[in-house]
Amino acid sequence: MNTGYRAILAGALLPILLTACTEEAPLPPPESRPVKTMLVGGDIAGDFRQFPGVVDAIQRADLSFRVQGKIIEILVKEGDMVEKDRLLARLDPTDYQIVLNDRKASYTTAKANYDRAKQLLEREAISKVDHDTIRAEYHTAKANLKAAEQDIKYTSLKATFPGYIARRHVENFEEVRRKQTVFTLQDISELEIKIDVPETIMIQLRRSIELGEVTKPKREMYAVFNQIKDIEFPLDLKEVSTKADANTRTFQVTLKMDYPEDYNVLPGMTATVFAEVLASEKDDSVSVLLPVSAVISDAGKNPLVWILDEETLTVSSKPVTVGQMTTDSITVFGIEPGQHIVTAGAAFMREGMKVTLLLTGEQP
Repeated sequence: MNTGYRAILAGALLPILLTACTEEAPLPPPESRPVKTMLVGGDIAGDFRQFPGVVDAIQRADLSFRVQGKIIEILVKEGDMVEKDRLLARLDPTDYQIVLNDRKASYTTAKANYDRAKQLLEREAISKVDHDTIRAEYHTAKANLKAAEQDIKYTSLKATFPGYIARRHVENFEEVRRKQTVFTLQDISELEIKIDVPETIMIQLRRSIELGEVTKPKREMYAVFNQIKDIEFPLDLKEVSTKADANTRTFQVTLKMDYPEDYNVLPGMTATVFAEVLASEKDDSVSVLLPVSAVISDAGKNPLVWILDEETLTVSSKPVTVGQMTTDSITVFGIEPGQHIVTAGAAFMREGMKVTLLLTGEQP
């Protein structure tokens, strides 16, 4: 092959080779779609619904000195149980004692002047104006003395109710400001457990409070802790919020629990709450408030949602009936409690598709 022919052939093949090198191979379809899900109505366990809960104290307070100064003594440790009025810490009272001594001297002088002024006024040896001035000075000195006596008392920090020291915020010999938190005190004579429930459960629980046990049977509720095996702790309903969380669209319910003397249950611990499903509620048409993005239409314009299978992480469609719709939410009928509904990414689902959960979504 002569040189001229090779040059012509190379010139003809070069654009083809360059095009082949620059074209990108088509990307394979994604193995799974990212989605965000929402749990409807809690998991079902027999005739009970279960919800994750967080333990809280029945009462808490951040304790602080009402005056500033240097701490000279801390008398308790974190975790200590204390009674009401137990001395917890003291400030250096030296400066306040000096002020108190000065106020005492001023008060003694003002009182003596006032006593003499009263006698002089009776004998008309002093004018009423001078008497009133001396009396005002006496009452000012008396108020100043009382304030100084209070400041001395405020150098001692005492427990305002029985409880335990949940946290100490300062160190010994530290300079503290007025109203700076020194201890966090929690009352655990009773405990609260807070759970989040959907709208339908909120309505049922509020109905239980309003009607009471006379016309409606008591709902059995109890808590279980992972670190305490085979023990069910009875719960009583305390209060139900009527304002939904802006992000989860759930309502907070507060339950009461007696403090278990034989077990170490403290605020901040997690529990699983079981709430009985009453017979009158099993046949109710369950409605759920979902984000509008969770409901889509099939080819026949019929509404449906996508249900997540927790074990296989695949989705399947479920026809539903829709109710009232607002700007960003819609009431849906026909979903069973305990199901995970796709709320973000529903428009891209297909039957049996494998999905992955967004980090911001719910982890079943």
